[in-house]
Amino acid sequence: QAGGYAGGKKSLRRCPGGATMAGVDAFGLLKEELKSEDIQDQVNAARRVNTIALGMGEDRARGELIPFLRQRVDEYTDEILLAIAEAAGGLVKAIGGGEHAHMLIPLLEALAEKEETIVRQKAVESLVQVGKQMPASTLQSEMKELLKRLSGGDFFPSRISAAGLFATVYPSTPPAMRAPLRKLYEQLAKDEMPMVRSAAFAHMPALAAVVEREVLTAELSPLFNELSQDMQESVRELAVDNMEKMVSLLSPEEAARIFGSFFDNVQMEKCSSMRVNKAKHFVKLVSAMSPARPLRDQVPAYIHLLSTDSEVEVRNAAAANLGLFCAKLDSATVKSQILPVIKELAQPEEQPAAQGGANPNQQVRESIAENVCSLAAVIGREPAISELLPLVKLFFADEQDGTASIEIRRKVLRSVAPLVETLGAEACDMHLMPEVLKMADDTQWRVRLSVVETLPVYARHLGMDMFNARLKDIQARALSDSVAHIRERAILNLSELSKEFGDEWMKDAILPSVQEAAKGSGPASYLGRITSLQAVSALAATMPGGVLSEVLVPQICVPLARDRVVNVRIAAAEALIKCAEKLQGENPAFVKDCIRPVSFFLSIFYTSQHFIYLAMVYTLCRAFTLQSRIVPYTCCFSKQPCSVDMYEDIESASFSFFSICLFLYLWLHACVFETGFGVSFCAFF
Repeated sequence: QAGGYAGGKKSLRRCPGGATMAGVDAFGLLKEELKSEDIQDQVNAARRVNTIALGMGEDRARGELIPFLRQRVDEYTDEILLAIAEAAGGLVKAIGGGEHAHMLIPLLEALAEKEETIVRQKAVESLVQVGKQMPASTLQSEMKELLKRLSGGDFFPSRISAAGLFATVYPSTPPAMRAPLRKLYEQLAKDEMPMVRSAAFAHMPALAAVVEREVLTAELSPLFNELSQDMQESVRELAVDNMEKMVSLLSPEEAARIFGSFFDNVQMEKCSSMRVNKAKHFVKLVSAMSPARPLRDQVPAYIHLLSTDSEVEVRNAAAANLGLFCAKLDSATVKSQILPVIKELAQPEEQPAAQGGANPNQQVRESIAENVCSLAAVIGREPAISELLPLVKLFFADEQDGTASIEIRRKVLRSVAPLVETLGAEACDMHLMPEVLKMADDTQWRVRLSVVETLPVYARHLGMDMFNARLKDIQARALSDSVAHIRERAILNLSELSKEFGDEWMKDAILPSVQEAAKGSGPASYLGRITSLQAVSALAATMPGGVLSEVLVPQICVPLARDRVVNVRIAAAEALIKCAEKLQGENPAFVKDCIRPVSFFLSIFYTSQHFIYLAMVYTLCRAFTLQSRIVPYTCCFSKQPCSVDMYEDIESASFSFFSICLFLYLWLHACVFETGFGVSFCAFF
């Protein structure tokens, strides 16, 4: 409160950027900013309420700040109220802790009664946050009374807010007093306003998690069934999500008894969002009710969602669960009931989609293509060869126009691992490799990228000999591909292939290609040189120190450190750093004798290129000091020419400013390259 006074009033001066000067009363500044004509200034002030409360102290925050905000709730716009509601949840510590948290209730109650939805929601969230920090006695005396007031409000916004507080109040309520609380919730669930019923239904899972088991089965389950059949779609569309959250609280028998009939009726529900949610959570829901409701009996319902439903979103959601659902079924059921439907849906459309429109069946085909290979582990090797491979080849040969064909092939390639593992090396080489090799030369780079991404999968399941015979050349070509994404993926493959086949294989099979790329010359060959250095960086952690010191550093990094292209030199510096980290403990002499001199050269070369920029900085520094307040005010206002001494002061200040900039530059440079060159200059300055 030591801010200056003028005429008996505080001088609430502000510094640039919105910060307050030392000694200014923060609460006074808050009130001033909340009176601003700029709405953004008011919102920013409201967001700083927590900081201001901490600065005011606990007593003043409780006695001045909270009453001030409560009195002006009706004066502010929704944007300011939202900021206040968000900040109020974090004020408990600033006002003295949980024992004083009840003082925030009047403010949050007023915000919870507002008509604006987001303000109410944020106020309820803050009330829940404040309630968690209250003692049980305060929670019962204050929060429970608030809940009763909001539940009995004349206007629906207060009743909507009340629905979100039951799960906070219920656990601390004595068992003998819980029945009236549940009755109050039931009244909200049967309210005449659909928005209130929707709010009560939305918070039912939170309440179900804290009530007694018998209350859940005897009282909440009838409410669930009633709300799931509500006339308003906005109410009943929450039912499937609520079931997904509540089903884990029950035994399979209880879940089947309470939710079984509702789950079956969703199939014919007009609300498409309910069917989408059923398809999305199908596996979890049917598993929670098993074995009371056998999974085999749910296959027709799944097939209906997958193939018969009129909404493409429903069929896509069902197709996304194809692998998960089939993994819980026996092989005979999958082969007899699921595969025939998959074969039918996998066939391309005879009539193409209208120009500019999406083909619904094509979207379902993409989802099936992404999950069909996961069936191989369920049905076994021979059925996979006879049943799944024709489907996979059909997707590989997809000839639909546009991006859809590319996406189908990419999704099959990316998910091919279960099929490769099930087929084994011989069958995979005979049936799958010809198609993969064909797509490795595809004109679409995204297809080639998908092939390169799956190379570690083939390496893991096919063995070294088959990989060398079939796929090694694809990996080598990918390192020099014209598309950067493919080169980057090929570099990521190196460490995985090294772990799978060993260092000797990497040295004999891949390093020659890397060395060849490092020798490239020509306008575009610098990309190959950068790729070779990035490959060194990727291999530095996995290759033995002898290979680094005998091959990678002297044959690749050292020559390219003197490359004319700056990007190549940067990649060389990064590779040298990785190699130095690996060799520092194994061969410190090599780091000192070979890597350090190259880093020293890079430091000098890099610094010399930037001296021209430093000269420009000096010019700017001199211009800055000429325009700054170094020139005496008497010289400016009297329009008298400055003396020579004044100009010498300006030149001295310019050089000092420039010296500081150069010192910081060289210091950072020395830290990056760890050379004595920059350190020497720093010491000189």
